[in-house]
Amino acid sequence: MLKRVITTIIGLPLVIFIVHFGGWPLLLMCLAVSLVGLRELYRALSKEDKPVHFIGYIFTVGYFVVAFLFGVGHWSFISVTMFIVVVQTCLVALFKRIALEDVMATVYGFLYVPFLLSFIVLVREFTFGHIYVWLIFTSAFGCDTFAYLAGTTLGRHKLTNTPSPKKSVEGLIGGVLGAALVGWLYGFFVVRFSGNPAPYIMVVAPLVSMVGAAFSVVGDMAASAIKRRTGIKDFGALLPGHGGVLDRADSVIVVAPFVFMMMNVLFEVFPRLARIVV
Repeated sequence: MLKRVITTIIGLPLVIFIVHFGGWPLLLMCLAVSLVGLRELYRALSKEDKPVHFIGYIFTVGYFVVAFLFGVGHWSFISVTMFIVVVQTCLVALFKRIALEDVMATVYGFLYVPFLLSFIVLVREFTFGHIYVWLIFTSAFGCDTFAYLAGTTLGRHKLTNTPSPKKSVEGLIGGVLGAALVGWLYGFFVVRFSGNPAPYIMVVAPLVSMVGAAFSVVGDMAASAIKRRTGIKDFGALLPGHGGVLDRADSVIVVAPFVFMMMNVLFEVFPRLARIVV
């Protein structure tokens, strides 16, 4: 527990600064997390580094370099397409020397870690992105905290047929509602202390945090499923008290693209509703 607290005290201020600053520091952080997380996942799925995995590493670096030079947009999706084509080419050219499972792990790892993680950068690039980007974390960590509190105090009905049998229905409900509360408090403080608050933040923050929390549960359970299938306790030991990068970021990875999609929808809906009301 002490190691966990110390790691949080050291790492949290740095993450807060980088995410708020945005730009190339955020890209570099996402790249570093992606490379470490990708290696953790590859080693979990294939038990050791395979030559085909290096295609994933190379294209991860290329993906974020392209994002830095041209922004996360259509060029990034071209990078993803080229990655899949190159892996397919390797499968054809080396079909007698390369295992299909390793090829599938390479593709899955790239799409799961760096691709999904890059949506943090996309949300940060919104107008008022420095405010909206934190909804990713209010969803993931708000749900995680309140699910633990509700589960340990009120948990009676266990979730069955899931990779996390210790989780309870009460914990799940508490996590989602708790994330909504954290989102509302965040929106309140933004309105109260920001000289130019983001539009609709008091409605957007709790709504996105609440629904995003449900996806954070999926991210957490998906990571648990991988660990159970591969027979490991943690993805790594880089973060003392937390495990590996994926052990800490599993929920954030899944929540980030959802928040991006939901923000796009809400930015379309709210202005139209406002025009109808007026």
